[in-house]
Amino acid sequence: MRSPLEFGPWVHRAEVDSTQAEAQRLLANRDPVGIVLAANQTAGRGRFTREWVSAPGRSLTMSLVFGNYADHPKPWLIGMAVAVAVAGATRAQLRWPNDLSLRGKKLGGILTEVVEDPDRRRVAIVGVGINLRPVELPAELARSVTDLESERGAAPTAEDLARTILEHLERLPEPDSWAALAPVWGLFDATPGKKYRDGQGRVLVAIGIGSDAELIASHEGETETVLAADALFGVER
Repeated sequence: MRSPLEFGPWVHRAEVDSTQAEAQRLLANRDPVGIVLAANQTAGRGRFTREWVSAPGRSLTMSLVFGNYADHPKPWLIGMAVAVAVAGATRAQLRWPNDLSLRGKKLGGILTEVVEDPDRRRVAIVGVGINLRPVELPAELARSVTDLESERGAAPTAEDLARTILEHLERLPEPDSWAALAPVWGLFDATPGKKYRDGQGRVLVAIGIGSDAELIASHEGETETVLAADALFGVER
């Protein structure tokens, strides 16, 4: 897979509201950007506008701008490929469509957004948030979240981990189809058995991932599917 550094350079920031927002601003202004890496972000976000809690020096917060894949017909595959690269770099597990976990606790996540550049091309910007060291969390999150230092006894610097992720990304096949990514995703997959709540409030239990990266799940004995595009870009499932 092609690196976002083929499209633009590293952009380092001491502090931003979010690396996703900064990447979008740079792209809109035609400023060269391939990756935005921030030491701290004050308004990080996950999918569906959820807050992403981080602290200076304790998290990896970066966004990758895939201008070299502009107008990709299946941009969710770009985000899922990044998730595979992050799992390989951290030796973590993946839970569809974008969660990283260790021992059943959330280690980080991937946020894929598609924006128009000044030439009206649709560009995928993929945010990566990884917990490197413990941070103070709300009580309702603390029980379900972990970090690399707590799990492994030590954690790399954010920049070292970012470069390792890029090395893994460049070894991946082109994200042209789920068939290309499925074998490497399968090395880290912890999706089966995970519970999801759909837009109607029903609880679905994951069975696996289908031929176009859709979730196959069951509800009261009936098999249902959730499209990856809906889960990443549309209403919460």
